[in-house]
Amino acid sequence: MYDYFFTFRSVTAALSASRALERAGVPSVTVRTPKDLRHKGCGYSLRVREELLPEARGALQSAGTGYQKIYRRAAGGGWQEVLA
Repeated sequence: MYDYFFTFRSVTAALSASRALERAGVPSVTVRTPKDLRHKGCGYSLRVREELLPEARGALQSAGTGYQKIYRRAAGGGWQEVLA
């Protein structure tokens, strides 16, 4: 099972996106973006469980939130960018 991380440039953007997910009934956790993923100021992320990825992506796109990228973290700890 994977965790998915939607990255954002700021805590404000991440919190706004978190509220959009909450309104859509999609649970998420706001976290500091792991060091290995911090590119161009991506300081905060929303962590979402694998089975909720389609709903989370749809809710964030509908709300117009500007997440930067989506990454998947495997059980072994490696990172993989998820294409939109």
